[in-house]
Amino acid sequence: MPLHLLFPLLTSVVFVIGMMFARQAISRGASPWTGTFLANLWLGLSWLTVELRRPGTLPAEGWWQATLVGLSFVLGQLFTYLAFRYGDVSVATPVFGVKVIIVAVMLALLAGENIANRVWLGAVLATLGVGVIQAGARSAESAELTTRRAVLTIVPALLAALSLSLFDAGLQIWGKRWGATLFLPPMFISTGVLSCVFLPWIDRPQRLRQLGVQRPLVTGTLLMALQAISMSWSLSRYGDATRINIVYALRGLWAVLLA
Repeated sequence: MPLHLLFPLLTSVVFVIGMMFARQAISRGASPWTGTFLANLWLGLSWLTVELRRPGTLPAEGWWQATLVGLSFVLGQLFTYLAFRYGDVSVATPVFGVKVIIVAVMLALLAGENIANRVWLGAVLATLGVGVIQAGARSAESAELTTRRAVLTIVPALLAALSLSLFDAGLQIWGKRWGATLFLPPMFISTGVLSCVFLPWIDRPQRLRQLGVQRPLVTGTLLMALQAISMSWSLSRYGDATRINIVYALRGLWAVLLA
């Protein structure tokens, strides 16, 4: 196995652990928007520090590309929340799984990448695996899924998968072009700035203290920020987005084992 695939392998574990802490905070009453904003805030502040302390910066023509990739990341988070908030989780999760295939198609079309047949097979199996794992947790309520709720589930889930696929493809194409150390700081800074649109819906510090969720919320969001850095670094440094996403899909298996 190529050593750079260790990044998504370890990241898949960190993602699940971070989500467990975040869900603990949400189960106590914290808003999901709060966790999303904090994770993006940690990303923005950490990479702003890097940007200010090192010589050299991304050329001006690369900033719009970094901002576009950051916007794709934030839109992916937004549509994911909408799919889970207004749709059916057991339907949305398998739809998110098609991201593995979308990334492969995007790279083949946009970057002219020649993807081997075994990688296509791996992408299909990873997508099917997400659906099989989730099928075991399908609720009785989902069996009575209405047409309206199906639309509110599938449409935002597909838009989330598409947005996050653009994020991965953009990192591979532009991140490799400019170099990870130049591209990632402005990309994550733009992510932090764009996340300010979530401010009207996040919990105030006083409410977080009342709920007693500071520790799990901070721990979870820091871990989510860490896994985002790891994935972004591997995509912009090594490319190979299709195989990275196949390995990253193992987070569904780790979630079941840890649960």
